Amino acid sequence: ARVFCTDENISSLNYTNNSKIVDTIIMTNSLSFSSFALLFTLCYVALCPGNASLALAFSTSTTTSQDSSPTFFPHVKQHENDPLLQELQAKHRPIAASFELKKFNPHPLLSNCHLQTISGAFLRKNPDCAYISGSGMSGLTNVMKALSQINTADGADETMSIFWDERCRITTHCNNDFFTADIKYAGSKKTLYQSDDSKGLVVLIHGLESNSNSSLSTDMANAYVNEGYDTVCLNFRGCCGVPNDTLGGYHLGFTDDLIQFLTILQKSREGGAFENRPIYLSGFSLGANVVVKCLGELGSKAYTEYNIHGGSVTGAPFDAERNVKCLDAPGFNRFIYSGNFLKTLKKRAQFQLDRHCNGDPLTSAFDFPRVMEATSIGEFDDAFIARVYGFESNIDYYRKNSCYYFLKGVAVPLFIINAGDDPFFDPDFFPIEEGVDGNGNSPIKMERTQYGGHLGFMFHQLSDSDYSKQRKASWMPIELARFINHVHECNSKQANDEIGWNYL
Repeated sequence: ARVFCTDENISSLNYTNNSKIVDTIIMTNSLSFSSFALLFTLCYVALCPGNASLALAFSTSTTTSQDSSPTFFPHVKQHENDPLLQELQAKHRPIAASFELKKFNPHPLLSNCHLQTISGAFLRKNPDCAYISGSGMSGLTNVMKALSQINTADGADETMSIFWDERCRITTHCNNDFFTADIKYAGSKKTLYQSDDSKGLVVLIHGLESNSNSSLSTDMANAYVNEGYDTVCLNFRGCCGVPNDTLGGYHLGFTDDLIQFLTILQKSREGGAFENRPIYLSGFSLGANVVVKCLGELGSKAYTEYNIHGGSVTGAPFDAERNVKCLDAPGFNRFIYSGNFLKTLKKRAQFQLDRHCNGDPLTSAFDFPRVMEATSIGEFDDAFIARVYGFESNIDYYRKNSCYYFLKGVAVPLFIINAGDDPFFDPDFFPIEEGVDGNGNSPIKMERTQYGGHLGFMFHQLSDSDYSKQRKASWMPIELARFINHVHECNSKQANDEIGWNYL
């Protein structure tokens, strides 16, 4: 028996020959292993209250040999001495700085980082788990009932698009592969990617081995649509339920498909098929890294050429070289998270070998024997990702793609929210000095909550009166959408002020 761990949506499943790879879930007295894992975590919380859970997650040193300064990486300096970037950053810093995050307040008995992480994948759509009444035991009773009814077989079906209004298949620049874009309109469709009266378009990027139908993807889309924004979720190559056509698919810093999609929107806008409404970027975990890296790569062009006005992400990895040591740390992390990541990644590597390398285990495309022998994410990245995408090693891959090294190039207001107890990340590293609250030049608002786990932020306590109000999404997606709307309103006010001054 095992639990599915595929980044945000642990229950998202890989596909081989268009069919799901489903490990056997052994049921004992109708209790699935996922329920057991959650109940085990609850017991662990009882035995190790407070933040003691981190002792298990970080049972080995998380120090890194790399220089803490990023100045020796060439891509960090690509936007130095760009006066337009500096002008845009100065203009947008006050917008980012003026946003106020509402406090995340989980029930004290349900704040454990592992419980938050796992429940965020399985229970996000349950209204009794996303939010919980602040008084009485009824809320806890509902949570325990939800835990007992979890079934890992109820994962998101990548081939179906029940939530989304439309799916578009997009051929890549080289005409040798494809990715898909799923669209949710905020109103009546006017043209492709745009409804009649939407405020703008949010482009959402999912996490590792996830997809547009994961619970967090649809939850975030709901939050944005509820604020009046059309939303498009890009499925990375191979993540839409149909195998992609090349050996590679995507990685931590793979911005090619996102930039191609932004170029499509740019050409549609210039050709008059797409109204000139603002574009915003959003993403979670690996998708958050892709979004931040993309904004840092584009610099001032994000605003001037692609009409990107802001972004909001969660679970941003910042520095993969540091984090991989936490993810691979012996104990709970390796047993529940890293180990199960490896199982799904190895199966995908086996499928790619059979599909693109004639099943030859001695292929020169990547080191298949080392992939299958890998006991850590770092070893897998070194044997597969680095070889397929042309990096010297996994360390070279991390240093060239971790979004931390691209923060200085961000030109538009950006909101990053992480949890301080995220078991996937180095707890001692959070580059607040690069944002508006650390006197950095970039217009980045960074928030680090005390609790939340990896992409969890569940069981948020509300008063009885607030609990009775209907909510379209869970706490974290609502805060991400609030930031986008904050940026939109600030920009609208600035535009109106400029029109008034010009008139005078």
